[in-house]
Amino acid sequence: MMQNIGIVGRKRSGKDTAAAALVEKLGYVRHGFADPLKDAALALNPFILSPDRDHWPADGLFAQFDRLAPAVEAFGWEVVKDTFPEVRRILQRLGDEAGRQVHGEETWILNLLRRVAAENEAGRPVVVPDVRYPNEAEWLANAGFLVVRVDRPGFSTPVPGEHASEQVERIGVGTVLRNNSTVTDLERQIISLAERDTCSA
Repeated sequence: MMQNIGIVGRKRSGKDTAAAALVEKLGYVRHGFADPLKDAALALNPFILSPDRDHWPADGLFAQFDRLAPAVEAFGWEVVKDTFPEVRRILQRLGDEAGRQVHGEETWILNLLRRVAAENEAGRPVVVPDVRYPNEAEWLANAGFLVVRVDRPGFSTPVPGEHASEQVERIGVGTVLRNNSTVTDLERQIISLAERDTCSA
């Protein structure tokens, strides 16, 4: 079986693109730390439009959706997170303030590792494209994962006051993939890395 891989990187750095290449080309299964957070958020189905109309999406189509679940069903998570700032804030607070700080820093890690174990027992390697905290990377490395970072020029600069989950520069990794060319080049890098580490294992 190919080696499990965890991916670190800022939003829009190319993490999901790299993960999708492993799924499509090498038969990996994608699992994320945030998967149960998203399930919880959909179950809560909170309001996502700001009370201040000045902060509503410019496109009137989006303004028809005041709750999370129907918006995700219509547009998908990535579009909704980019369009409604409240959605990203909800997920961050569910994951950290209402998750890690209430139930323990390992709560999402242990949940993920149970899912990974089930996939590996069935002979399926796993890619985790949303490694955001140093302890997540450490647990994955200790579980035999190869942990890599995707860096994209223009998307790697820390922002003052940003949420802790965006401060990925704190995470040490042994391998960095440079997303400074084409999508095909990034896909080639991650596939080559996975195949190389499988051969050397």
